[in-house]
Amino acid sequence: MSKKSVKTSASKEAFRKAESLRARSKYPEALALYKSALKGTRGADRLTTLLAMADTCRMIGEFSTAVGHYEKAIELAGTLGDKVSSIDGTVGLALSKRALGDWRTALSLLKKTLKYYDRLGDKEGIAFTLWSLAGTLRVKGDIPEAVKTFKLALRAFSSMGDEQGVGYSLCGIGGSSRVRGRFLESLEHYAAANELFKDLKDTFGTAYSHCGIGNALRMRGDLEGARDHFRKAIRLYRRIGDIVSYSYTLWSMGKTYMAMGKRVKAEDYISDAMSNFRKTKDPRGVAYCKLALAELRFMANKKAAAKKLADAALKEALKYGFGVEACHARAMMAVMSGKSLPGCYKKLRLLIPGLTVIPMNIP
Repeated sequence: MSKKSVKTSASKEAFRKAESLRARSKYPEALALYKSALKGTRGADRLTTLLAMADTCRMIGEFSTAVGHYEKAIELAGTLGDKVSSIDGTVGLALSKRALGDWRTALSLLKKTLKYYDRLGDKEGIAFTLWSLAGTLRVKGDIPEAVKTFKLALRAFSSMGDEQGVGYSLCGIGGSSRVRGRFLESLEHYAAANELFKDLKDTFGTAYSHCGIGNALRMRGDLEGARDHFRKAIRLYRRIGDIVSYSYTLWSMGKTYMAMGKRVKAEDYISDAMSNFRKTKDPRGVAYCKLALAELRFMANKKAAAKKLADAALKEALKYGFGVEACHARAMMAVMSGKSLPGCYKKLRLLIPGLTVIPMNIP
């Protein structure tokens, strides 16, 4: 047997093991094997490995690295004349761009891919792109349209019998409903997703839905219940190695402790989340942490520092065009100055109670 065939055989075995690990949400371990597999691949096998590496990097918050892998994969797909893989890679590229704050590029890419999948009659591609598009609309701040699009994704996944897709669509509706101010509706969707993911033994989905349940409970005033679900989510995210979702859960836990009056614990969680968001270059997460830290300074009677942080959060949100986060920042600055809430919530078609005092119960 030649050295080349031995190398190819080893690469295929490494890829097979990596796929098995990724299916069990063991992303860091899978990524190490994909890297090993890539060394001995060419052509279509190399393209498949690059896409798998990119998807895995995206799952653990390595968004800039994921962008690089997706771009190489898309270029290789063009060389090979593989239009479907090029479009698949473009969806992943859009999601990575969105995570880095560039939702405008993501929205444009996803609308193009949706048209392509529609022409092909690719039901799986259509469903996943609808789900991705809905999440991008949520980041933009168009929450009613995000809910509508998540429901289209839910219908598409249901028609194929794709239970995982159904679960993630339920989570999407749950999260967007919470931001919209419909907390019971949010809880119901997340609880349904949680049951589904447990049956499927989907670790990431189970963690995601626990975090969602926790936030819905937090918004409904059940702080102990919220904390229990956040702890479950944190434990699972640590096992997976997903730093981004883990960090949003840390922020949620910090907000829960803030509502409990435990400011030291709250600051510990928020600071950890801030550090992680800066590492992963997630500007939306950074904006949320600045808002939370502003509240903590205000509660400690450090009003000048509080207003400075709230203003910094507003600038961050405006820079990236995050509509909801910019509105939260404006509302916080108004509350700190003893003024009435701005009209941006009405403009965004959101109805969120409990935002007239510090700490604000930001959803």
